[in-house]
Amino acid sequence: MRIQPLIFGLLLAMVPSFAQGQAVPTAESSMSSTLGPNLPNLDGLFHYSLSAGEVIQFGYYGAGETSYSTNLTGNAAYTSRSTVRPFSLLVASGVIFGNQGGQGTNGFVNLAVSQGYETRHWIFNISDSFSYLPQSPTTGLSGIPGVGDLGSIPISGPGSGPIGTILTTAGDRIGNSLSGSVERQLNHNNSISGSGTWSDLHYLGSDEEGLDTSQVSGVVSLNHRIDARSSASVSGVYSTFSYGSTSTGVNQPDFQTRGLNVSYQRVLSRTLSFNVSVGPQWISSSDSALIPGSTNVSITAGLSYSYQNWHAGANYARGANGGSGVLPGAISNTFSGSAGRNFGRDWVLGLTASYSRSSGLTQYSTGSSPPSTNETYDTTYGGAQLTRRFSTHFSGYASYTAASQSFNTNLVTPVTQNVLDSNYQTIGFGVTFTPRSTSLGQF
Repeated sequence: MRIQPLIFGLLLAMVPSFAQGQAVPTAESSMSSTLGPNLPNLDGLFHYSLSAGEVIQFGYYGAGETSYSTNLTGNAAYTSRSTVRPFSLLVASGVIFGNQGGQGTNGFVNLAVSQGYETRHWIFNISDSFSYLPQSPTTGLSGIPGVGDLGSIPISGPGSGPIGTILTTAGDRIGNSLSGSVERQLNHNNSISGSGTWSDLHYLGSDEEGLDTSQVSGVVSLNHRIDARSSASVSGVYSTFSYGSTSTGVNQPDFQTRGLNVSYQRVLSRTLSFNVSVGPQWISSSDSALIPGSTNVSITAGLSYSYQNWHAGANYARGANGGSGVLPGAISNTFSGSAGRNFGRDWVLGLTASYSRSSGLTQYSTGSSPPSTNETYDTTYGGAQLTRRFSTHFSGYASYTAASQSFNTNLVTPVTQNVLDSNYQTIGFGVTFTPRSTSLGQF
């Protein structure tokens, strides 16, 4: 029972895309299934794992400072065998006990659930992804570095949703994204689809910890199956972004994006596939003096490889987003990659890395022309985990994560006070119990 490919498909299907592009159709079906890729090995069983470990962080709470913590974590997944009413559930949660130099006890959870319904000509789906985190996510299924959930198929954590890519060091936050979709088969090769998404980022502490953000998006697509290995679609996208007030009581302007995307997907071989979506993105706001109207280019592109014990992928995304709770709107360029390898039955190596450059939409006046963008962030992080089997259901892991962020701002202080402006390293190690699987990694 190999659960890792299943979880990989689940996350692709349920975690919202960072960019505002429409997903392209799958080559295996004449319909551009909004349920995501065909999920392999649907055994209809509930799988779970339990882990206990130690985490050491260098520089997270300040240059030269070292903190230690103990973590207890659990992951669980279930996918029904039904092809008519497919149901999927994925949970990663745990608690971190600060031993020295940390900030006490913190809990975290990342949950994704999806329910579909398929008839001869229709596909319906509703899904929700929810996360509660004490810090910005980086690597692994939960987004918390060092807790042992970076497997042979590295999975995008909650940073792919409304929480975004700019790192802040502290502050409890809730990210939630609720979406629904419907697709109608017109004939063997053509379909029309539509979807709507509501996303919300909310900070539970003081206003200085982050900027509350809400997003509502809608997509309408025409999809065409070119042949057995390729498909294409044309999509219209509309999104609105709104914000709470800052710590000084200033209300940030809302802004909207409209886009028209052309998407293409091609299965290049049995091991390699490619997808791309590109189109213009028009930005407008409720206050053109702060966020002037502009035209941007929205791009998403990905390349994935899977052969025997190897899994790898590379992705690029460009477009407007909510600003990660730091900026009142941003244009981001993000490059990410992952790779994993099983070495026989006893060893697993997982790797992941990401680089993002985010520039704020808000502009200020200095008397010069043209005005300057107020803030720009460069964020880099990556992680590696090595897992070793001890027995049928027990394994041990060791992981290393590094993160770095710098920013340029023309403000006296950034919007939030806890933005990472340095680099830190995380070392984690522990033991995992997996009672219902003979594979390593998350399960």
